[in-house]
Order: sequence, then structure tokens, then C-alpha cells
Amino acid sequence: MVLIKALETQSGAMRLLLYLLKGPSYVTLILKETDIPNIQLLRSVELLIDLKLIQKKIDSSSYPKRNIITLTNKGRQIALKVKEIEALLKES
Repeated sequence: MVLIKALETQSGAMRLLLYLLKGPSYVTLILKETDIPNIQLLRSVELLIDLKLIQKKIDSSSYPKRNIITLTNKGRQIALKVKEIEALLKES
């Protein structure tokens, strides 16, 4: 229950999981393509890393260096469940 509550209380966490189903991304692009405010996104990233649902790697091949964010296997499974829930909610 406590882990579900963590996801509930961090606005943007589930939207971030859904967004990352498209593939790895970095914070600047996520901010540009979603409606998640900056501070909420940063807190969501921290929470999801703590829950081992995403991982952050540094891409040093670009300048400036970028933090690439990807789903873990568990994160992908949970994101797919969230996507299912969203689809059910959209049904009339």
C-alpha cells in the first residue's frame, strides 16, 4: 500500500511512466512534450528511480551531457498496466 501511495502523491509520476513507453528520453524533451511542470518532473524522476521503475544514465556523447531516462523491466510492466487502466477509463 505504501508504494501505491507514493505514486499517488507524486503528481506526474504515472504520466512519466506512460511517456517513457515510447522509449528513452531526457528531461528537456519530456518537459517540452508533456504537461508535467519542471519541479514535479524532477520529483517524479527521483521517486521512480527510488522505486526502481526507471533508471538514469549520463549520455556523454553529446554536449552538454544529458541524463537519459529509461524504464526498467519492472517499470515497463507497471507502465503497461497504467496504460490499460487509462484505456478502460476512456471507454464509454
